Amino acid sequence: MLEEALRLANEWWLSGTISSEKALPYRRSVFKDLKALLGYRQVVVLTGLRRVGKSTLMFQIISDLLKEIDRRHILYFNFDDAIAEPMEILRAYGTLTGVDWKREKCFVFLDEIQKIKGWSSKIKFLYDNLPNIKFVVSGSASLMLEKEAISSLAGRYFMQDVEPLSIKEFAELYLNTQSDSIELYRDEMERLFPLWIKRPFPEIVRWTDERRVNEYIREMILDKVLRIDLPDMFRMRTSLLSTLAEIFLCEPGTILNVTALASNLKVHKLALEEHIRFLEFAKIIRVIKNFRPSVRAESRKMKKVYPYTIALSSPYYPVLDKGRVLETLVAMYMGNYWREGTREVDFIKREELLPVDVKAKENVRKEELAHMFYFMKKYGVSKGCVVYTGKSKNELFDAFEIRFLNVLDFLCGDDLKSS
Repeated sequence: MLEEALRLANEWWLSGTISSEKALPYRRSVFKDLKALLGYRQVVVLTGLRRVGKSTLMFQIISDLLKEIDRRHILYFNFDDAIAEPMEILRAYGTLTGVDWKREKCFVFLDEIQKIKGWSSKIKFLYDNLPNIKFVVSGSASLMLEKEAISSLAGRYFMQDVEPLSIKEFAELYLNTQSDSIELYRDEMERLFPLWIKRPFPEIVRWTDERRVNEYIREMILDKVLRIDLPDMFRMRTSLLSTLAEIFLCEPGTILNVTALASNLKVHKLALEEHIRFLEFAKIIRVIKNFRPSVRAESRKMKKVYPYTIALSSPYYPVLDKGRVLETLVAMYMGNYWREGTREVDFIKREELLPVDVKAKENVRKEELAHMFYFMKKYGVSKGCVVYTGKSKNELFDAFEIRFLNVLDFLCGDDLKSS
């Protein structure tokens, strides 16, 4: 069984090539970063939401390696196909190929590694004893990956997160072309924006049936995580995970009141907090903290919850409110919001103490920024930002400089989003 799985998964041992259906021609921006990490001794750990293309990235790296090294010196195994111990896999690999993997330089790709109990300690053992092997591992349940990698692989790994498609990547895939110039795609990105927010996953970019898109997201992503990944690995309550996911995905930007929610759902507060934490680490939701100058103080305040990507809301709420959509897109790059009494600013970029409001409109009046001005006065900052649907520009309001940033300029730029 194991040897047969290896033969099927490693077609290049016989043919010398990998099929274009596996190593798809389009290369995402993260591909260059991954290729660069191959030059280091450390294990490369790929994490990300299901269906973002982690396996494809592995196959694309393998495709490039086949041009440089002996095809037998590349091993790929997916733990979705079969469960086996890493050492058992290596022994079978040696038997099938004749490669002396204890001494010869090899590249070993292990997909969905989190399905192996204690995976990180086993990879650590192999890493320490087999310096000739370069390991690239991936997994969908980031909590298991990050927790284990940090505890057992300290100093021995590089973590690379793979996000859903950016708007530029979506446009390139949709149009079957690629360029370094964002401006070339400006008109196309505006046209494709409504499609992108509902299907930022490589496999469904060109799907036209919205019902099928929603089924794909529910069955291939949400159900896999909520009903299989988390319950199998952490003994989570499937019903509670599903209920919480529906609550948070239906109402992006929900303020989290753990005590009230636990009472409403009739569950223990600690159990509720644990399930929310796992939803966050499994990349179903993202949690935004209420800003306070003291990090310790902000962690005790009520938090906001957003979908990890707005596309996850579509199966629950097909007609998405434009304001909620834009807010969730900005939340992908922010760690804080600010609320004091009745005053609120959508997001705070802590590093610069920059207040950021989101408006689903082309024109914003000065009166609509009153809460932002209050925050700026309170904390002694002179610059703020509004992400909206109008043209990008800078305006002065008394002593305050406000940057009005079109949502596409925000999504395609690096300065405001970087942390």
